Parts: sequence; structure tokens; C-alpha cells
Amino acid sequence: MIKFAYFETASNDALMVPVANYLGTEPINDVSCTLHFDAVDNDKDMTRVVMNFTTGMTTEAIESLHNALMSNPKDGFVIIGDDNLTGYINLEHITSVGAITL
Repeated sequence: MIKFAYFETASNDALMVPVANYLGTEPINDVSCTLHFDAVDNDKDMTRVVMNFTTGMTTEAIESLHNALMSNPKDGFVIIGDDNLTGYINLEHITSVGAITL
């Protein structure tokens, strides 16, 4: 089964990408990091998703993201962040999806 990660920003930008396309995570500062994926758009080298987290919790937030990406949901669908889904609880230490860049 192909596993997919889903992200949605407060401005309704959304991305669903195969978890197999995950390349790694890069801390930006003490409140955000960038998840890198193989390109979704063939014209670009890479797809990026900025995730925001609790100040100073870089290691814990990245660990939470990685655990979610490596989970095994029955339907193959992992919601990493959805800023518009009422009642959705973000991952531990994750506060929002900052930006999606194709």
C-alpha cells in the first residue's frame, strides 16, 4: 500500500504527497522547519512544506513529524497538519503548517 502525507495551511493551500518521496527535514530556526519531498511538480527539483512548532522544541517537533511519517495507518493516509479541520489536534509541539512550495 502506498502511504500518503497530507498538509493544509490556514489559507487552504493543500498537498498530498507519497511518504516515499520524503527526503528529510531541515530546521530553519527555533520555531519552524522545512520538510523536503521529491518534486510533485515535474518542473521543480523539490516540494517543501514549512511546519511551525513550539518555541525551542526543535528536536521534539522533528521527532513527532518523523514518527507520524513512519506510522502505519490502516488506510495509508497520514494527516501531518490541517490548519482548517475543526477538532483536529496537531502533532505534539506542532502549531501549524506554515507554507507549501511546489
